[in-house]
Amino acid sequence: MIENGSVTDAPDSEQPGQARDPGRVGGPAGEALEALLRLLARRGRDELDRAAARARHHLELRQLRRDRDAMVRKLGKEARALLEAGEIDHPGLRRGVERIEALEARIAALERGEPAGEGGDSGPSTQGGKESSA
Repeated sequence: MIENGSVTDAPDSEQPGQARDPGRVGGPAGEALEALLRLLARRGRDELDRAAARARHHLELRQLRRDRDAMVRKLGKEARALLEAGEIDHPGLRRGVERIEALEARIAALERGEPAGEGGDSGPSTQGGKESSA
């Protein structure tokens, strides 16, 4: 740069006699680098915001499913209690309760150390985990 007829290396933004910041790149390259870093920082923040929103969405979905499953279990227990008390009667519910009782008997037998083959029920894999509605 030329000032008062002499050449100096100070950029336009620096006053004569001021020390140059060694960590700052001057000129158009420095401005471009600074703009690029700002852009990267902004994109990083945007991505973090999107990731946080996705995480909140998945947490809410997981909690809703957990709440639904708890209600289904509670409803099942209530239906079983009503069936056993004779307040309701339905063949499908009766079969379901019988299946639960058979599973509970197998669990109790295994907890007592008895072989798994006893109890006559081969497990949910024989029926695909579903009861027939007939």
